[in-house]
Amino acid sequence: MLQKASFTLILMLCIISFSTAREPMLLVRIQLDNPEDITFLENMHLDYASLAVTDHADVVVTQDELAEIQRRGFRTEIIQREDEVFVPDEYHTVDETWNVLDSLHQLYPDITELDTCGYSQRFNMPIARFIISSNVGVREDEPAALINGMHHAREPIGNEICLHTIKWILDNYPDSTSAKKWVDSMELQFVTIVNPEGWQYITDSSLNYPWWRKNLRDNGNNGGPINPDSDGVDLNRNYNWRWTQGGDPDPTSWVYRGPYPHSESEIQALTSLAVQRKFVVGISYHSYGYDVFRPWYYNGQYTPDESTMTEIAHNIAYQIGDYTPGHLGGTNMSSVWLYGELGMYDFLIETAFSFIPPPDTIIIECEKNFNGIAYLLNRTFYSGITGHVYDSTTLEPLVATVEVLGLVGDTITPRTSDSLFGRFYRLLTNGTYTMRFSTAGYITKTITNIPVTSDSLTQLEVLLATDMGIEQGEIAQISASHLGAWPNPFTEHTDIRYQMHVQNVLGDAGYGMGDIMLYMYDAAGRLVRTLRQSPCAPHQIVFSWDGRDDTDRKLPSGIYFYRLGGIDRQVFGKVVMMR
Repeated sequence: MLQKASFTLILMLCIISFSTAREPMLLVRIQLDNPEDITFLENMHLDYASLAVTDHADVVVTQDELAEIQRRGFRTEIIQREDEVFVPDEYHTVDETWNVLDSLHQLYPDITELDTCGYSQRFNMPIARFIISSNVGVREDEPAALINGMHHAREPIGNEICLHTIKWILDNYPDSTSAKKWVDSMELQFVTIVNPEGWQYITDSSLNYPWWRKNLRDNGNNGGPINPDSDGVDLNRNYNWRWTQGGDPDPTSWVYRGPYPHSESEIQALTSLAVQRKFVVGISYHSYGYDVFRPWYYNGQYTPDESTMTEIAHNIAYQIGDYTPGHLGGTNMSSVWLYGELGMYDFLIETAFSFIPPPDTIIIECEKNFNGIAYLLNRTFYSGITGHVYDSTTLEPLVATVEVLGLVGDTITPRTSDSLFGRFYRLLTNGTYTMRFSTAGYITKTITNIPVTSDSLTQLEVLLATDMGIEQGEIAQISASHLGAWPNPFTEHTDIRYQMHVQNVLGDAGYGMGDIMLYMYDAAGRLVRTLRQSPCAPHQIVFSWDGRDDTDRKLPSGIYFYRLGGIDRQVFGKVVMMR
């Protein structure tokens, strides 16, 4: 902890060296006859306490901003002054959070990992990442979830919810069915404090700035003390998704979006983590408000996954108990970028009706929100489609574009399978779907009538054949009619028959043609046997398979698939071996 203590000392010295006090901020409620009336204040780039806008909007403003709002004809009510706020000791500081996470790691070393995923922008404070998995430290072929808190310094309840969730899972594993399923079948990652230097600024500044929101970027580039009137970036307006449409370009604003997208090291850390791991689901915790927000409604358009995101958001809200589902605006926030760029089903939850809820409500908020987290983690295992995309010859995993037809839009980055396993996930509502798989150099495959139910995820093993790019004058054009396999089922051997149709573009049939291949795969999609024949003229060709692999080992009973190679189209079939 010596390194973290040194960061605390540096930050305290910077705070002490700044002596100019600023005017306390005001939490103000703006009364609205119509929610759309808020558009008349858009050019003020206000700091919204809650993203929910109904018959009122709650904002954090200066005295001058309050006067301007009133000048524009809005009725207002001052709810709270910043100088009336204190931070209870029950909230964990940055160092206390590290100590808690380290203690939990020491208690459960076999299923946890504590490391640093990045550093803060100004003071290089380490950002803690906590991982829970039955094979921690090993990248497994399983879904992953990311839960984070405190993009905004004044919202420490997010850190408390993360710590509570981590402790519950570890304390109840393996006895709890839910905890066992999550730990054994998922990878759970937590970044409990995205903005450590902002939170430390609040706790180390004698609470002069309890509503501080941003990090501590030196916007003046002068290397001097922290200037609370002009320093810092709103981390949840720094994401590279319609970046110019959200936040404020003015560095003095509390919603300053930064000098350029992903300019802040905290956001670089989080986005790099997400790109590397390809999380399936996630939650970003904020305060205040009782809302579950999903991406997005922007310029009159919803996301292609609106029906699925709506179902999940409504169920999270229901599980928490008294929360309201809603839409994000589709600009430069974390959940918007994670969904739009990476296809992650990420939700922004506003919790509690104050930035820093009273200490006696901390455990209440933690327990309620744990129910929402539990639902989302369980939702990863049903009503959706998952599987792998492989090269049909080598069975190497492929990075392929994975599309659900009818749910494709030009407002999102194309979804892809991962590079390590060829794995893809797509959560959906129940129904029947058509999917298309494509990548450069391979023949596109479309699979129809894929059922999605609440029982489990539908599993697909997708084999893409290479597009050989045959040019006229090089080799023969070959096609085949599949005549089937007999006997099927079989015990000792089966004959797989094709009628070949050969037209050599150079002249006589048979010259310049390559071998015809038969590839046998087991039910898991692994290539087990390759058979080869050389055609010399149009005729019926028979591949006889004895149920052995390429090492002459007898294979077990089961379902096997075969594919004919060396022809102008894909021909597949299935046989059943019964020993």
